Amino acid sequence: MKKIAITQRIIKNNEYSEIRDALDVRWAELCGRLNYLPVLLPTYYDFRTYFKSLKIDGIILTGGNDLSSLSFGSELSQKRDVFEKNLIEFGIQKEITILGVCRGMQVIADYFHSEFEKANDHVNTKHRLVASDLSRYKNILKKISFVNSYHNYGIKNLSANFIVSARSNDGTIEAIEHKKYRIFGQMWHPERENPFRKTELRLIEGLFR
Repeated sequence: MKKIAITQRIIKNNEYSEIRDALDVRWAELCGRLNYLPVLLPTYYDFRTYFKSLKIDGIILTGGNDLSSLSFGSELSQKRDVFEKNLIEFGIQKEITILGVCRGMQVIADYFHSEFEKANDHVNTKHRLVASDLSRYKNILKKISFVNSYHNYGIKNLSANFIVSARSNDGTIEAIEHKKYRIFGQMWHPERENPFRKTELRLIEGLFR
C-alpha cells in the first residue's frame, strides 16, 4: 500500500483560542478508493521525521488558504507557505512525486517564481478542460471534460520550468507539470466530486505509479 503524505489547511478558531490543522474528510475517502494510506502532516511539526520513519511514496499539497502573497501577508498563510515550500524542496531532493491541488498548485508555481493575477468567474463553478498535446498525461486529461473550480487567483506568467498541461475554455491555466521533476499541479478538486470520477482517480494513479 502506497503511503501518501498530505498537507492541511490552517484554521484559527477564535472561540477556543486555537490554531488548527484541518483536512476535508473526503481526502481520506479518496485515498481509500485508491488504496493509499494517507499520512497527514501537521504544519507545526518537522515533516522530515515522518519521512525518516515511514517510506513515503508521494506528496499531496491540498487546497485551502490563499498564498500569503495573495492574502495581504496573513501570518497563517505565511506559515503554510514556508512549510510547503520546504516540503517541495525536500521532495525534489528525495525524488518524491508531488501533486498540488488548487492552492497546492499555486504554491508549486510560486516556489518556481511564477506570477499570479485575479481570476474571474472561477469560484464555485464548473468549466471545460482543454488538455495540451505536450502533456505526459494528455491521454487521461483529454478524457476529463469538465472540472470544478474554487479559486480566486490564476497564473499570469508560468515559470519556464513548467509546461501548461491543461487550460479552461477561457484560457486560464488549470494544470501544470514540471519539465524535469515528477511535479504536477491542478486547480480543480478531485476530492469534492461525489461520486469520485474514475478519470480523475486514474490521473492520480498515473502520477504516483
